[in-house]
Amino acid sequence: MGPFCKTLLFLLVLMATYDPATSTNSTTETSSEEEPKRSPDGLFLFTVHMLIVNKLGHGTPLTLHCKSKNDDLQVHVIQYDQSFRWKFRPNFWGTTLFYCYFWWSGGRGAYDIYKDRRDHDRCTHNCDWYVTKEGVEGYTEENKNYGKKRRRDILFKWDDTDKLTKGGEV
Repeated sequence: MGPFCKTLLFLLVLMATYDPATSTNSTTETSSEEEPKRSPDGLFLFTVHMLIVNKLGHGTPLTLHCKSKNDDLQVHVIQYDQSFRWKFRPNFWGTTLFYCYFWWSGGRGAYDIYKDRRDHDRCTHNCDWYVTKEGVEGYTEENKNYGKKRRRDILFKWDDTDKLTKGGEV
């Protein structure tokens, strides 16, 4: 086996075993209209910036707990008009999944917040979610080059709270 084949084999093994979704950075910040700066893309991989904003109303905190197979982003309490952000690189295989548990005084639910097969094209670099009294709303990424406008395309409605409280576990 020549040096070129060895190098190519090494790179393929490295790409297959390295899971870039493990590098996360979570912070609770005040929401702003400023778009996060794009991170430089790696070999076939890009950085996705996640944003979850509490729009439940003044004095209504939101508690959330987001995870992936490899990362536990811990429990965060987000006040009205505040946000929770993190970033990651989807894995090479296209199987990256982040899910979040949400709860507040008027509802609760667990939803897939980033699912590579669904979100790879709808929010390539920025995935924005707004938590409202209606549910958890996902927005597409605006792309001026292709004339794509930002719009709500996903709504996860709150679970039936009566059913949850009658079941014993809350």
